[in-house]
Amino acid sequence: MIENTFSNDEAAISPADLDHLESVIRKKLPAPFRDHYLRYNGGVPEQTYWLSDAFDEPLEVAAFKPLANASSTLLSTYQSMVKKQVVPAYLLPFANDWGGNFFCLNLDSGAISYFTTDSFDSDLSPGENQVRAEKPVCSNFTRFVQGLIDEESLDEE
Repeated sequence: MIENTFSNDEAAISPADLDHLESVIRKKLPAPFRDHYLRYNGGVPEQTYWLSDAFDEPLEVAAFKPLANASSTLLSTYQSMVKKQVVPAYLLPFANDWGGNFFCLNLDSGAISYFTTDSFDSDLSPGENQVRAEKPVCSNFTRFVQGLIDEESLDEE
């Protein structure tokens, strides 16, 4: 399997930066997630598409959120979205698509979810909207990053 490389990432971070994130969110991050962020602080994956029968069309990752050194960081997004009750506290939005929807790390299970932010129903509670907006993608972060494919591969599927 070809490794998915990233471009346009921010300046390197340290393990202490990840420790700080863990202390704020009060959860341990999976080792592959930590390792990835130590190598790439955000950025754009070379292979950007997730293809699955669970979705009507391929999902495209626009960018991974940097942990630090940018105006919109992984932590600031998490804190803002939890405070506004858009995203439940157990989901860490680490990437987004071109429409502003999130790819999230489930902090309890390590699974990856796709979270739509544009389908909220004012007749539902925040919790009910959150349940409707979350769609499972895959079982873990490594599988997600390695499972992304390039646009040419979409035609082969």
